[in-house]
Amino acid sequence: MSDDLPMQLPPVDPRAAEAAAGASLSPELLAGLLADGDDELAAWAMRHALAEAPREAVFDGLVRDAMAIVGERWASGQWTVAEEHLASRTLLRALERVRPSLGPEHRVGPVAVLAGAAGEQHMIGLACLEQVLAEHGWTVANLGADLPAGDLGAFVGRNDVALVALSAADASLVGQLAESVREARGAAGGRRIPVLVGGMVTSHPGIAEAVEADRATRSITEALAFAESVRA
Repeated sequence: MSDDLPMQLPPVDPRAAEAAAGASLSPELLAGLLADGDDELAAWAMRHALAEAPREAVFDGLVRDAMAIVGERWASGQWTVAEEHLASRTLLRALERVRPSLGPEHRVGPVAVLAGAAGEQHMIGLACLEQVLAEHGWTVANLGADLPAGDLGAFVGRNDVALVALSAADASLVGQLAESVREARGAAGGRRIPVLVGGMVTSHPGIAEAVEADRATRSITEALAFAESVRA
């Protein structure tokens, strides 16, 4: 294991799995599984959490707290960049394992476009928001990390987009973020597309106003509430 964490793995007897999960789930457990590269057990932990709470609450709670622990252990030197990178990659794989199972009716909702600003390499927040919006009836186009502003504008111009959600990690990307907002808005012609900004950059006061976005938040729950408030 990557750390001496008290862990209780899934019991061999499936009948005992439900009872064991409630007692064993914690951000520390999930952080250890992620740093070990164990996406199967990480997904197992998240599935049990999702059985007890809404997806957005699990992502804002268990998942965010686990990654905060990963960051703290990297910052303190307890873990290296290798564990931090492995944890991030493992979480993305585990998230794929717990995607909501949706029927054809979820393919005709309003379109939300998600993207990381140019230079932004992180994908976890976008992946979490994608699942939550899809579960609530949105058609989601997650364009991924490090998307040039012009390419975002071109995509928005070719599609009937109801929401744009952008992500950036720090203040060095504010210029790129603002350019992405401008490109998305310009591509919409006379329509004003609501724009949401997320990621660590939102810890800087006034970031929404600085990039001319409608809302800035790191909370998946708050992002969902904003999306639903502007839904046509």
